[in-house]
Amino acid sequence: MEHQIPVNDMAQEETKTSPETHDNIPEPLREISQKVSEVFDEFKESETWEKILDARDQAREYITENPVNSFFYALGAGVFLGFLLKRK
Repeated sequence: MEHQIPVNDMAQEETKTSPETHDNIPEPLREISQKVSEVFDEFKESETWEKILDARDQAREYITENPVNSFFYALGAGVFLGFLLKRK
């Protein structure tokens, strides 16, 4: 008994990024999306974005230098949030 396994050639398939994909999005939603994108691009150029990236890098450094302490801080925060958000 022979089985044929269908093979998809990825080179033959074209990605569907044509303008017709965006035709299904309502105009007000498209405008809101564009405005949000512009605001986020402006935010990425701000000083606050740089501070966030610096804090992220410092957190990564601390975690790699102190993995045990980081584990217990995360565990404590999880327990605290668990008690705080516990269902009654």
